[in-house]
Amino acid sequence: MPLDHFSIIVPLDSLEPLVSWLLAANSPFGFRELTRPVAHAVGLGESRPYLWVVGDSSTEATEAQVREWRKMHVAFTVESVEQVRAWHEAAVGAGGEDNGKPGPREEYHVGYHGAFVRDPVLGVNFEVVYREPWGVHR
Repeated sequence: MPLDHFSIIVPLDSLEPLVSWLLAANSPFGFRELTRPVAHAVGLGESRPYLWVVGDSSTEATEAQVREWRKMHVAFTVESVEQVRAWHEAAVGAGGEDNGKPGPREEYHVGYHGAFVRDPVLGVNFEVVYREPWGVHR
């Protein structure tokens, strides 16, 4: 079954900086803020909200919590190798930390192309991936 949506819970003061970075990093793909039903919950996506960033005043950016955020991995699918490159450029240009330049990742599987960037707010490892059609390399 496909994933419908997911949430990242952040300290309240990290909400706006993380949302701003996500919008800038994903701007090449029509990614935008779609809803904010309450001031501390933001629904992001292209045509429907599937990534929610929720600010929580009880969540603290302690050293231990930062280590946990850096373990998180969120991957978006794109439609071409060129889009992998465009996303990486936008994400790093918006202040993200390069965590894996665009390129093939044959160690994952043939036809896998990805790029990795840690966001500048929490250090979550974001990725975009393009997978060549399965029939091409079977």
